[in-house]
Amino acid sequence: MTRLVTPLVNYFDMERMPPVTKSIAHWRFVDRLKNFKYMDWKAIDPTKLEYIMTPAIAGNPGSHYVCFVVNFKSHKFEFLNSLTGGGEKLQLPNGEPSLYKQMFDVWLNEVEAFVTELYKLWKIKMPFQFTTFNWDTPKVPTQVDSDNCGVFCMKFLDEWGGEMQSFKGWSKLRKHGDNGKIAKIMDLRIDLCSAILTNSSNSRKEQVLKDAT
Repeated sequence: MTRLVTPLVNYFDMERMPPVTKSIAHWRFVDRLKNFKYMDWKAIDPTKLEYIMTPAIAGNPGSHYVCFVVNFKSHKFEFLNSLTGGGEKLQLPNGEPSLYKQMFDVWLNEVEAFVTELYKLWKIKMPFQFTTFNWDTPKVPTQVDSDNCGVFCMKFLDEWGGEMQSFKGWSKLRKHGDNGKIAKIMDLRIDLCSAILTNSSNSRKEQVLKDAT
């Protein structure tokens, strides 16, 4: 496994979390992975991991999806936001962390604890320190409306490779006007829905295929 994508985190869960020990943070992360019934977290080879990623939703009520990334290849913490397309500040003018930075920090505490314990489990010395990683808000494709942040977030989780060029077919999407882009994004919605419904982990896959014919 090179890309570990964790279940959705939301602002309200993050906001209510008090400071915790590394042990508790580790088990909170493991508990999130229980949603993936086919995954044995102890079997994950930490030396093969290139990315740990999660979708996150913020707002009151939750209204916008973004993506948090720990990039082990480039030693970066990356924040992907299709609403701005990248380059935004994670600190407010008064020096306080932004809402997204506050959420990222809580999640990151769990990730660090999990990765540290994983290396210990495999009896391998961890070849890096999280304190040396840099923060980045890299350039990403930008949504043209207020409704498709979830679609973009799912594409980020699937295709992000550390740079804009990693997105398959996105150069073709940029050639269309706004209306054409929205139409293409609707095609992406259909493709994502099809991929989820027909995935081998869907216990009702055969029924879905039968109903579709």
